[in-house]
Amino acid sequence: MDAVSRVERARTKAFYQLLVGRLGIEAWTVRKAAYLKRIREQESRFSIKLPIEPQLFSPEEDDIDWYILASYLSHDCPFSDSAYSSRRIYPYAMAIGAVAEQLRKVPNVDAVLDKMLANNNKPETQLFELLTASFYLKNGYEVAFIPENSIAWPDGKTKKSPDLLVKSGDLEFYVECKRADKQTRYSKSEEQAWANIWHELSQHMHEVAPWNIIDLVFHEQVADVTPEEVIQVVNLALKGGTGKAREGSISVAIRAIDKIGLKRHYRKQSVRPNSPQHELLVFGDIDSNEKRSISTIAKQVTWPGTKDDILNMFVKDVARCVGAQWRCDHEESLGLRSKHFKSLLNNAVMQIPPDRAGVVHIWYETCDGIEVEELRRGKNIENISGYDASKTTVLGAFLHAVNYYPFEDDYEWAETVQDFGSVPGLMGLFPRQALMLAFDSTPEVEGATHWGQDKAAKSTR
Repeated sequence: MDAVSRVERARTKAFYQLLVGRLGIEAWTVRKAAYLKRIREQESRFSIKLPIEPQLFSPEEDDIDWYILASYLSHDCPFSDSAYSSRRIYPYAMAIGAVAEQLRKVPNVDAVLDKMLANNNKPETQLFELLTASFYLKNGYEVAFIPENSIAWPDGKTKKSPDLLVKSGDLEFYVECKRADKQTRYSKSEEQAWANIWHELSQHMHEVAPWNIIDLVFHEQVADVTPEEVIQVVNLALKGGTGKAREGSISVAIRAIDKIGLKRHYRKQSVRPNSPQHELLVFGDIDSNEKRSISTIAKQVTWPGTKDDILNMFVKDVARCVGAQWRCDHEESLGLRSKHFKSLLNNAVMQIPPDRAGVVHIWYETCDGIEVEELRRGKNIENISGYDASKTTVLGAFLHAVNYYPFEDDYEWAETVQDFGSVPGLMGLFPRQALMLAFDSTPEVEGATHWGQDKAAKSTR
């Protein structure tokens, strides 16, 4: 294990110990056993005759027990993993774990941990509060969490409270944290509409076009398209000789999977399904900005490790495999997925008492693709730049956009910060690091967004 890996392992473990230490080992043992039971119950129903992907256990993203378990598995169980989910958790875990000892001493931190560990709401709300506190600690501030509704405002009536009070010398201000949903309701419903289509389309492809990938563009809203319509266009592309077709609101292009290369790889080593390695073998690249689905019929699977391991299925040989990459360019879809955060900012500003300066941090994930994030950035500039905070003591707001990039054997993350200040030089509040997820030597690039960098990289391929 190299020096970087040892540091990452130590920080992830510190995050795990912070949460389990507060929850209590006995309580965690019970909750862990219940979670493992859920996994094993699903794994016990596996049938090799059916596509693998729908049969895999899929961790819920708003379940704090999975965050704790994933952090534990990362340093103690090398065969047990849910790769796409865990690679999203590790950056948070390491950023918080890096200052876990300091966090334990932060006033009122226990109430934040308790609320998160209760697991009856959205634990990522408190996770972001812990991340923000960690961020200020790394920048040399004294930090204190503020109990809910504990501050009496000058009007003698209002008792709203921000999340944090931070101090550095004579500088003192409030901090309010807002965590946007990972996706809009529309985006979630769109992905569910695609899942319904893929269920039937993948079955059809296994029969008529195994070992192929389809690139789909929906020119109408996905919910308005039926699986039968998509199958019809796919059949036209197969019959036309060019591998391309457009019918009504659907464009399709078909290309072959590198079956020989894929089979050659499986002869040398097995592969975890629903993983970056699997995606690379099927599509020829890994692209976190694209929406992709794979359906695999295995010839042989294996479960390395011990009987105590979970999430440890690997494929040794493949009978058939098909894949799809899809997107929707309909104006309403793009508009509803690229929601701006003016209302979230307004809610945050209303939490800042008028007798002391304050700043707002808003966190969101860029998981809907480059085009959507370009639109969202424009909307944020238009709507937030014009926000009138003149009757408040809010100095400004910071929008933290993040994406995750899982690879074959590793992963990366990227964070883009937009600042909207009523005073110049607001980024100067963070003299040591401007990125919440940053480590000691994380490179920072000014004047660029990570989706802009991704777009530029695509154009050179």
